Amino acid sequence: AMLPLFPVATHKFVVMSLCTFGIYELYWCYQHWDRIRVASGESMRPIWRAIFAPLWAFSLFRRIRYVAHSAGVPAGWSAGALAGCYLVLNIMWRLPDPWWLISFASVLPMIPVQRTAQRVNELHVTNSTEGRNDRYSAANVTMIVIGGLILALSVIGTFLPE
Repeated sequence: AMLPLFPVATHKFVVMSLCTFGIYELYWCYQHWDRIRVASGESMRPIWRAIFAPLWAFSLFRRIRYVAHSAGVPAGWSAGALAGCYLVLNIMWRLPDPWWLISFASVLPMIPVQRTAQRVNELHVTNSTEGRNDRYSAANVTMIVIGGLILALSVIGTFLPE
């Protein structure tokens, strides 16, 4: 059986988000929307909700909070406030050097949501074939090395004199 929400360790979520320039955040959203679609039987396209994640985050964070409350897992965060921060931080890539680097913080408002999802999944882990997703696959390591190098060069290039 699948876990109710997408399992990924916080450290892996943050590292993969940074080293993929936020693409992993879209994957994270897709995985959550797909599980919500399956559980609810609703007709939706998780891929579009992931592509437009900064706009759909308001609904997604609210849904994850609802799943948590239904499972008796406390979620001491505001879906609207975290989604608002996520949206604003996502827009920051448009800023001039070096201020665009602030956009990398877009992963931060997602962390409380992810931790809540982990707590919900912990209630179901014994009945599931899925693990905690806390290890890095060869593909993950490849993305970390390549993305980490590009990230480092981007940051260095931002601060080099013209």
